[in-house]
Amino acid sequence: MALTSAQIAARDGKLTASRVAALMTGDDAGLLRLWQMMVGDPAYVEEDLSGVWPVQLGAATEALNLDWYERKIGPVCRRGEVVVCPDAIWAAATLDGFDEARRRPVECKHVGGFEPREAVIARYQPQLHWQMIVTQTDAIALSIIEGAREPVVVELESDPAYRAELWERALLFMECVHNVTPPVPFAEAAPAVVPAKAYDMTGNNAWAVLAASWLDTRDAARVAATAEKEMKKLVPDDALRAHGHGVEIKRDRAGRLSMKGLN
Repeated sequence: MALTSAQIAARDGKLTASRVAALMTGDDAGLLRLWQMMVGDPAYVEEDLSGVWPVQLGAATEALNLDWYERKIGPVCRRGEVVVCPDAIWAAATLDGFDEARRRPVECKHVGGFEPREAVIARYQPQLHWQMIVTQTDAIALSIIEGAREPVVVELESDPAYRAELWERALLFMECVHNVTPPVPFAEAAPAVVPAKAYDMTGNNAWAVLAASWLDTRDAARVAATAEKEMKKLVPDDALRAHGHGVEIKRDRAGRLSMKGLN
């Protein structure tokens, strides 16, 4: 959603989560623009995002995304709250929401759905870690709408090394802001480590039933797949339909063959 006048005032002069990516990505031009904004440089012109479709789409679906999180996972509070870091008054984050029961911020994104989810997570790591720094939490929930699909909630834990590097770079950058000295460019930081999660499903009854069914039928499924492949080879090239012994194979307009039982 678009920032209110109160949110804009609360963010004024502060390094916020949506602004810190340039500290970690090696984006020299972006870092200079950030510095110009922070020091009030007359050369700085704020980027107009009103005509950028992905940005506006994400803003328009944020409330729905959070409502869906509540429906599927639990209550979300502190929507739109500008939080100031207890350790530094110049560090802040505007929350999409906060899951108080699980002690974690909730960040919403709406992406096209054509890139790997890992790439989306990697792109937003500076913003996500900054929120964890400001809220002094060790985890965050990233709720992603991929295209028109139902949101997927990815639970991410803080990477201590990445977090420390981000904070150190922020301190160096803010020193340049306070001294009104152009910042020295940062090299691209090593990516955050996303812990691989493994779940033991031994106690899940539905998993147990389905696992037993799969184990009992996997050999038969392989035999059936081989038989289907070989039977399709037997269908004459000019045939629209071939049948016999309880099985039918049809050819569609695109020339594709499909097989089904007649019993």
